[in-house]
Amino acid sequence: MQRALTASVGLPVLLAAVWWGGGWLAVLAALAAVLGIREFYRLLPAGGGTLPVMLGALWVAALIFGGQASDGLDSFLTISAVILGAGAFLSLLWLIAVYQGGRPLVAAAYLLGGGFYIGFLLAHALALRELGDAGFLGRNWLLVALLAVFASDTGAYFTGRALGKHPLAPNISPSKTWEGSVGGWGCAVLSVLVMGQFLELGIPVWQQAVVGAAAGVAAQSGDLLESKLKRVSSVKDAGSIIPGHGGIMDRLDSIVVSIPTVYYLVGAVFKP
Repeated sequence: MQRALTASVGLPVLLAAVWWGGGWLAVLAALAAVLGIREFYRLLPAGGGTLPVMLGALWVAALIFGGQASDGLDSFLTISAVILGAGAFLSLLWLIAVYQGGRPLVAAAYLLGGGFYIGFLLAHALALRELGDAGFLGRNWLLVALLAVFASDTGAYFTGRALGKHPLAPNISPSKTWEGSVGGWGCAVLSVLVMGQFLELGIPVWQQAVVGAAAGVAAQSGDLLESKLKRVSSVKDAGSIIPGHGGIMDRLDSIVVSIPTVYYLVGAVFKP
């Protein structure tokens, strides 16, 4: 019940931000990124000390707004590279001058990886929203990408409960099964094809199916990656800020991998 109530509030806000785009989506994505990097840095394994949340927050927010300011793939990658480089430089300075934990290499991996994983990957949502000369094309693809993630998660859950017998990755996430994975993947493909009947996507149906298939694989890969991070840190959820859903990272894990996948396939390969 709590999960449903939270979704009934959060989903309309997300859809409205995607629909209107611009500053609305950038602010929402920046807020998610700031909360996400806070959770990510707290997943640093024991003995690693503490990481500079404020520095990480500024870094990921800059990446998000850089994505909003970009105009096309080349612009997006150039702006992101500059911000990633600046953030990495400041992070290394912090490690040299301030860090006092006992695992500097692990701390460096989390400190630098957080900017890329949370900030850069999520910034693709802003770049995808601005895809194409017609404003509706990027909006439609971002909606489709998000729906594919939700369909994959939901399909995997229900298929796994009904048919699941063979563990997918027992050492990472014991509850996941191959049957659930296939069901989630199929739902991702189906969701893209269904949405393609209602929204202008600019590419043929078979290419829509390819995008859906890739998004389904990416969504589940992102989920497994975050599960691995939580297992390394010996925590069940990345946080508790979302009632019934855990932390922001527990909601972003599939999204931050799927949206870049859709962006590069649609924007760089298929060129709608």
